[in-house]
Amino acid sequence: MEWEIKRSSNGCILCNKEFSEEEEYYSALFDENNTFIRKDFCIPCWDNGKKEGLFSFWKTKTPRKDKPAQMQINTEILLDMFVKLEGNNKIHQKNLRYVLALYLIRKKVFKLKSLKRQDNEESITLYYPREDREFSVLNTNLKEDEINALTSELNQLLNYPYQEQEVFSTAD
Repeated sequence: MEWEIKRSSNGCILCNKEFSEEEEYYSALFDENNTFIRKDFCIPCWDNGKKEGLFSFWKTKTPRKDKPAQMQINTEILLDMFVKLEGNNKIHQKNLRYVLALYLIRKKVFKLKSLKRQDNEESITLYYPREDREFSVLNTNLKEDEINALTSELNQLLNYPYQEQEVFSTAD
């Protein structure tokens, strides 16, 4: 899966309204033809818009001009993506899920429970204490440069440098 890398826009993708300072809006990832595309929406367009192919979304707001943007990744958004990628057999999405697992272990969201080797494959079992739940993740044997490339793509795709964010799930 390739991603259309797009930074947070300055305005709504539907009505082209420019976001003002400290205005809340929605950012969303859409799965269009097996490609994740990020789109930003003002609140009225989000409430009235079609959401076909919606994968994940979050609410954020434009920073004040006198306040520097803060690059702080919301682990809830990454956790939401990780869960939604469960069971996906596309190699790029398996790789993405593995990289998300590594990040969430590093951020102490998950605990590494065990390593299993079977039929020339290795998987890791992760424990999620907040929900007393376990996840199995295939080790896709990525090289360090591949992990760095996926991490960079993910950072560029999400690129939400604003502190105040709220994550939502599309799974009901």
